[in-house]
Amino acid sequence: MITVKRFINLDQIPENFLPAFPFQSLWYQKIFAKHFCREKDLILLGVYQDGNYIGYANFEKTDDSVILLGMKPVLNNQEVTDYGEIQLNSNEVWKNISQWFSENNFKMVQLDYVREDSKTYQLFKDKAIKQTVAPYIDLPASWDEYLLLLDRVDRKELKRKIRRLETIKNIYYCIKEPTKNDFEEFVRLHKLSSQAKNEFMTEEMKRFFWDLIMEKKPNWQTSLSFLKIEEKNTAALFSFENKSQILGYNSGHDPGFNYYSVGLLLHAYKIKQAIESGINKYDFMRGNERYKFDLGGKEMPLYQIKISL
Repeated sequence: MITVKRFINLDQIPENFLPAFPFQSLWYQKIFAKHFCREKDLILLGVYQDGNYIGYANFEKTDDSVILLGMKPVLNNQEVTDYGEIQLNSNEVWKNISQWFSENNFKMVQLDYVREDSKTYQLFKDKAIKQTVAPYIDLPASWDEYLLLLDRVDRKELKRKIRRLETIKNIYYCIKEPTKNDFEEFVRLHKLSSQAKNEFMTEEMKRFFWDLIMEKKPNWQTSLSFLKIEEKNTAALFSFENKSQILGYNSGHDPGFNYYSVGLLLHAYKIKQAIESGINKYDFMRGNERYKFDLGGKEMPLYQIKISL
């Protein structure tokens, strides 16, 4: 029998599970809550089967509804969590969670950015409304095989851009344990990219990103990758990584080097590194920017689901 009980705070929750994505991890949710939530708004549910703890489902209340912890827009309506999901999924689990919310006078549970390949989508696809996409690449065994996956025009264009970059001194490098100076360089390039990114990366947002880097992360690590031209960093990528996939979380570049397509080529070199490391998937994450498809991204639809109680 499945039952649901409420935890008092995030520190009470046993961290003995490794979700498929970092956003459902306790370490991520603790950092998000620390920066952007009031403790009294958190609804932290432990799921038990025949009295034995089997997982958690964490939410945040908004008026008479609830959303997944991490999904609310923050700091002038910015969204920082790419995928919405709970750590356990079955009809019986959701039945008990819904019953708990109903008994506590909530009217609706709203789930955002639910992946089409998730169990939650399969359970509630009759209620799902497409929000956006998250392009990804199933990586082949070699760079040459990857190039053959691209459309002819995109393959020709990528090779042309690489040849142009190779006419000047350049280097790609990845830092698995970034220092504060490395992070500040990422921030500099992020803010340079556009007015929107400059407004996004406030001092509070910087502290959030830095905490993501510094936190101990079971099954994940954060890395910063850079493309340098003539001794100057021109593009940067903040990613989550493990042995099977790379998630490109956020990036930035110097528009003064747009001629060399530094933003797109940084992703291309990161893809090449991933292939050489035997990684299976490169996830561009939420957003339908053109460069993701130019590099061979396939659509993963993301949905909003509203569960009336």
